[in-house]
Amino acid sequence: MPLLLAVLAIPFISACEPQSNDKLEQDISALQQDIQQLQQDLTNIGTQVNDIHAVATRSQRPKTKTLPTQVNYTADGEVPLLGDAGAQLAIIEFSDYQCPYCKRFIDQTFDKLKANYIDVGKVQYLTRDFPLSFHPKAKGAAVAANCSLQQDAYWPMRTALFNNMKQLGDELYQQTATDLSLDMTKFSDCLSDPQTLSKVEADMALGTSLGIRGTPSFVVGRIEDNQLVNPQLIVGAQSYETFVALLDGLMKEN
Repeated sequence: MPLLLAVLAIPFISACEPQSNDKLEQDISALQQDIQQLQQDLTNIGTQVNDIHAVATRSQRPKTKTLPTQVNYTADGEVPLLGDAGAQLAIIEFSDYQCPYCKRFIDQTFDKLKANYIDVGKVQYLTRDFPLSFHPKAKGAAVAANCSLQQDAYWPMRTALFNNMKQLGDELYQQTATDLSLDMTKFSDCLSDPQTLSKVEADMALGTSLGIRGTPSFVVGRIEDNQLVNPQLIVGAQSYETFVALLDGLMKEN
């Protein structure tokens, strides 16, 4: 850096080579110019940092699609739900157990949302199934998850299914149910019950009616009288920061 070299050179010149007044004034003038240039460089860097921050902040809130108000969004309590009944906001996740992007969301974003919004009573989090046609084991996994819901073990079953995406199948479902100490007779009966599959297909029909085509997708809105008001649809494994921007924006609107 010119400024540092100039500063280091002054003691050497003073000690080893007598300088005329004219030469000294030239050195001082050059040093002052270096300082001015450094100050300008720092100003330019500060401006660039502010510009980058502004762009990053603007990009946190994703493009959304406004949906109609969702009446009875909890399906009379039949939808898996985490969170406080008094929460102001709700997130409805549509997911597929063979979807790598769903797994990315679980790994990178869900735990932070749970800790900072769901567990503290700000947000209710609901899940619905949207197994895609090109994932042949996703629908069966959704059925297994719904059967665990009947025995209050949905969330640990969901975690196990996502953590073992490559092993999805009846052997995994039975072993996980055993590990969770479920009633195996009830669990097996549920797996073969057509009504369980019908529930998964009803979730798929709802998602399709909302314009969902891929997973994960999220419907986010304010809760009023068991309705999801002014819900927004966002698609993809969005970052935690993206959800923060969206949720905090909705809370400010209340």
